[in-house]
Amino acid sequence: MQYTLILKPPINIRNRITRIKKNLEALYGYTGSLSCKGVHITMAYLRNPESLDINAVEMICKSTSPFYFDIGGAGYFQKEKNGKKSYIVYLSVIPSPEMVAFHSMLVRSLDLNAMDRGIFVPHITLIRKNVDGTRLNGIMEYVKNLNVGGHFYSEYLIMGKRKKQNTHWHFEHFDFSKI
Repeated sequence: MQYTLILKPPINIRNRITRIKKNLEALYGYTGSLSCKGVHITMAYLRNPESLDINAVEMICKSTSPFYFDIGGAGYFQKEKNGKKSYIVYLSVIPSPEMVAFHSMLVRSLDLNAMDRGIFVPHITLIRKNVDGTRLNGIMEYVKNLNVGGHFYSEYLIMGKRKKQNTHWHFEHFDFSKI
């Protein structure tokens, strides 16, 4: 089973980001999902999905009040697999203090399940395929002045799960407290 923990920006922002991703695909090839429905803020990577404590995630959501966040500028993560470097280009998320606290609790609840605990930051992936060192500078030049803007409100976390790669995701919402 594979899991992802995400937040959804509003539809108008997802539409803008989808247009950006389509432009990147026209320039650089396959970018990943191009569906507006697929645009999301990744909150955590899971190292060992089989040991995910779903009840702990749900309890954290129930003890969290809705919070605000903004979308920031572009950045990238470097990955290395089998001695080959690749990059994930993303839009950063500018979190409110409440979102920082939520993310911290979420990562602590995942314990050793969370990957790159000190490096990972919530983000919106723009392109994750076909990005090697020869293309990175061009992509970063294209995205450096993007401004999708806005001040957004989040009321729930979404947990996606699927049996294996290339199968459909099933989603469950965990509402934040309405205190």
